[in-house]
Amino acid sequence: MKKDLPAWLAHISEQHWQTIDMGLSRMQQMVERMGLQKPHGANGKVVTIAGTNGKGSTAVALERILTDSGLVAGTTLSPHVHKFNERIRVQGREQPDRVICDAFAAVEASRQDLTLTYFEFAALAALYIFQRAAVDVCILEIGLGGRLDAFNAVDADVAVITSISFDHQEFLGDTLDQIGGEKAGILRRGQVLITGPDMPAGVLAAAESLALTPRVYGRDFHDPELPSAGSLAAQNAALAAAAAAAVTGGRVPLNLQGLARVELPGRMQICQKYQRTWVLDVAHNPAGVDFLLDQLQQRGLQPRVLICGMLKNKDHAAVAARLQQLGEVPLLLIDTRGERGMSAADLQAAMAVPARAVADAGLAVEAAGSATARGDVILVFGSFNAVEQFAWLAV
Repeated sequence: MKKDLPAWLAHISEQHWQTIDMGLSRMQQMVERMGLQKPHGANGKVVTIAGTNGKGSTAVALERILTDSGLVAGTTLSPHVHKFNERIRVQGREQPDRVICDAFAAVEASRQDLTLTYFEFAALAALYIFQRAAVDVCILEIGLGGRLDAFNAVDADVAVITSISFDHQEFLGDTLDQIGGEKAGILRRGQVLITGPDMPAGVLAAAESLALTPRVYGRDFHDPELPSAGSLAAQNAALAAAAAAAVTGGRVPLNLQGLARVELPGRMQICQKYQRTWVLDVAHNPAGVDFLLDQLQQRGLQPRVLICGMLKNKDHAAVAARLQQLGEVPLLLIDTRGERGMSAADLQAAMAVPARAVADAGLAVEAAGSATARGDVILVFGSFNAVEQFAWLAV
């Protein structure tokens, strides 16, 4: 019986005994079996985007520039907020269920006795779809790592490292140099390397060993050709524009005007509901929260209530400390789900700041509404799982 997408997603989540099993051997075998070493058209290019924060925003910004400039782009994003289809895009459009199901079937037919993780299944399906669509450029968002990430089985022409900060230390190391070294595992000799500012020694050493000179773009970077980027941070817009220029080599005039309309679920997503302004953002580590607060200030958005949910393996106390920049703003905490999920009560204890554990997202919305007035800003942030629970606010 032919599987629908929910059935396929259930299937691929059960094929490996670990949710995260970092390593390249399975992907390398599958890429070779399926002939996906070059998942693009004859003269296509691959861009890999790694980093702690800002990967998804940079990816969709690059996608927008390339598609507006007449190229066919295939883009991966991870994880998703609303539905799985967000993870695989061609020409800025989420791929339909039938296309993804066909790709999963192709992966299943090739894997034989290999046990693939959920992310590996998704990555292979994306590469298969891009190859069949003969895209000009593959934009591959690296997951939590770099060196051992599934997409590192494909050699890229351009590498982007957006930022390096503390997150996922249990997989990547306890210092910024170690984390940077893992992220820099995507680098190849002869690539163009584009980075955000303040790269740690681990990244710089890896680049030097491969004779790569990083092109650096900071959060305060301004280019008169870049339009006001709307919900997109200036740094991410600049990284995307630089990557687009590197991919095309000046052979294609770049159209940057669409950057002002770039939107991505859960990344500085601003929506109106119940006569309030809601900001949804997946900032879930201290550096991400710093960046978020800076973006709010630039846009003149002053939250009157905060709603947060986080997973267990995060620096909860450091995130709470960053929130002190906002002054005495009420903080509501909700439960997160899954094997790394954390109850609102446990998060309250870990943050060790005044907060109210309301657990349920619906109750949090009611409480936030009662504590605010018409036109007030309410900030929802934390893990993807937490922000996903509020996705209906944007409908």
